[in-house]
Amino acid sequence: MNKTTHKMKKLVFISLFFITLSPVFGQKFEKIKALKTAFITDRLDLSSAEAEKFWPVYNQYEKELHQLQVVDRMEILNQVAESGGVNKLSEKAASDLLQKVLDLQDKIHTTEKNKFIALKKVISAQKILKLIKVEEAFKKELFKMLQEQRRKK
Repeated sequence: MNKTTHKMKKLVFISLFFITLSPVFGQKFEKIKALKTAFITDRLDLSSAEAEKFWPVYNQYEKELHQLQVVDRMEILNQVAESGGVNKLSEKAASDLLQKVLDLQDKIHTTEKNKFIALKKVISAQKILKLIKVEEAFKKELFKMLQEQRRKK
């Protein structure tokens, strides 16, 4: 599976995940955010001084990334759906939407890069590298929790 296909599948999964949670999304989102905060704080072993500087920067970039990865992506997916699906799009419309996807990917990459540059001013490069690993570990844990909840229902 190539990288673009994997990213598109991830996009669809994330979008469907958030759509299914939308009725209780506010409560769930806050709970997930609190779990993520505790998970990152614990795994990064942030001192009080580091945490005080880290969280405002991290939260600002996470807010921007949420806008790009969820809200803006949903807008693109909605445009496809409103057109009757991918197979109903003209080549021009598909090309335009593909360009929006590519532009969005660039914005996400730039925002991630800027996040790490800003964080380097408040925590060490080692902790930033650890953060990347910790964020992935949190996603896996969250996914496991969701699977367990689904099995219980």
